[in-house]
Amino acid sequence: MLHWNLYNTTIFVGAIGLLILVAYHLFIKKIDNRTSRYFFWFLMLTAVAILQYISFDIGITKQYKAILLFFFPLEFLAPVVFTAFTCSYLQKETLFKKYKYYLCIPFVVFFLIYTVVKINVFVDYSILSRETVGNIRMEWNENLALLFTFIMGVWNYRIIKDYENGLGELSYLAVIRKTKWLKNTYVTLILLSVFWLITLLYIKTNVRVSGNHNYYPLWIAYLVCYYVFYVKSSAHLQKIQKERDEEETVFNLSGLDKLFEPKALHVLRQNQSQVIAILSYFATSLFDKNKTKEVLWDILENCVSKLQLEDCVLYLLDEKKQVLQQEAAFGNKKDEAFTIHKPKEIPVGKGIVGSVAKTGNYELIKDTSKDKRYIIDDKARLSELSVPIYVDGILKGVLDAEHSQRDFFTENYLYLFQLISKLTEKKLVQLQQKKGINITNDNSYYKEICSLMEEGKLYRDPEIKLRTLSEKINISTNYLSQLINTLSGYNFSDFVNSYRIKEVKSKLSHPAFVEYPVLSIGLEAGFNSKSAFYNSFKKHTGMSPTVFREKHPYESQFF
Repeated sequence: MLHWNLYNTTIFVGAIGLLILVAYHLFIKKIDNRTSRYFFWFLMLTAVAILQYISFDIGITKQYKAILLFFFPLEFLAPVVFTAFTCSYLQKETLFKKYKYYLCIPFVVFFLIYTVVKINVFVDYSILSRETVGNIRMEWNENLALLFTFIMGVWNYRIIKDYENGLGELSYLAVIRKTKWLKNTYVTLILLSVFWLITLLYIKTNVRVSGNHNYYPLWIAYLVCYYVFYVKSSAHLQKIQKERDEEETVFNLSGLDKLFEPKALHVLRQNQSQVIAILSYFATSLFDKNKTKEVLWDILENCVSKLQLEDCVLYLLDEKKQVLQQEAAFGNKKDEAFTIHKPKEIPVGKGIVGSVAKTGNYELIKDTSKDKRYIIDDKARLSELSVPIYVDGILKGVLDAEHSQRDFFTENYLYLFQLISKLTEKKLVQLQQKKGINITNDNSYYKEICSLMEEGKLYRDPEIKLRTLSEKINISTNYLSQLINTLSGYNFSDFVNSYRIKEVKSKLSHPAFVEYPVLSIGLEAGFNSKSAFYNSFKKHTGMSPTVFREKHPYESQFF
């Protein structure tokens, strides 16, 4: 006898509906976006898990025992798939690949346990008693599944935060836009898990409470959220994929295929955001540097330093003496501006750096304690990476980094260092030829600046500074200043004030603000004082705010 009621029927139909929608995307539409596939598989697994539990409540499994053969502990697999989705979404696939087998252990363990349970049911509980089977399903399975969900939740949170704090992970706007959606999804799942915990505690602390009907609100809440996820995710993930395709275009247009072998290109693609950040740095931050020393120090301080290294030194070759001289440094070797603490000279052919200069080949030393060539500089470290720097085919120097951790430098670091080395070569050639950088109206950074002002309303911050804005879009203050001056015709202060004045003018001529004090409108737009507001307004419009309001009553309907 099946036990149908309004609630379990709603849950059953809802889960079936979600399953059909997701199956359509996966098997008929056959989406080729891996990130979207992970997310839809996550929705499918959770929908099937709800179907499994509601089948027990309705009595389907009791009447049709064969269905038990298709019962799997999917509550242990769904968090793993969501983690795969998170890593794919943030382009951290290598992290998931490293731990995926360990993450699947709980699922495999309970899969084996449930295999025994299924056999036990078909042999009329001759292996395990009904009470033991009930404890496995209601105690072990549920408690450990909830614990596993929270553990995976913490790990996903760390992945997101590491992404946000990582090197050059796209621009400020792109990071916030991507992680905001992901974090909203993540927070919703955590709140659902808390709801699950509260439901479990309620059942366990009330002796008189029993039965699956206590889970109805939880299952309905899950389904409602999953339908929202389904509706919201399709458009958002397509948008993210479009941005990723554009990023891929930038990568392809960068000409890296002419500089690196296919294997190196493959590794660089795995670190695409870092590569684009490095390309962006060389395209913008060095445009106003005209001296070799300035360029080399800036590269180490503002580019190499973001690779989270302990120590890095750039050597230049003295061809007459045939020695490598420390020219710029990051870490303990950096003293004051453009000065190195106890600078060293290394003869060509001596030590690891000297060997790179002699052979022209990179050196990646996993354990310096086992390499007799290693020369201690400021202090002994356990791993080292050195790559040569060429200009027009002639060796000019060596970029060298050390780390106290053994086996620290990976293939990723090697190719990123080689990329920096090749771009340094291009900049040094540019200095020799004294070529500058043209700024055009379609400059992507300028478009992003305007977006921050128009959509982000950053001009409302009375403390906004040139440096603050440059850090948000990850370019130098000098380049930002040059962009604004060239393309807007304003200096930075007037550029920001132009947006404030635009908002003030809109409000002064809008009927909704007819009783609003003029000064309050100016302060809310970002001006920090009455004098600054009135002076700037008169500079931009030729009249005071009060006169402007009198001459333009109710002209603005939208702002």
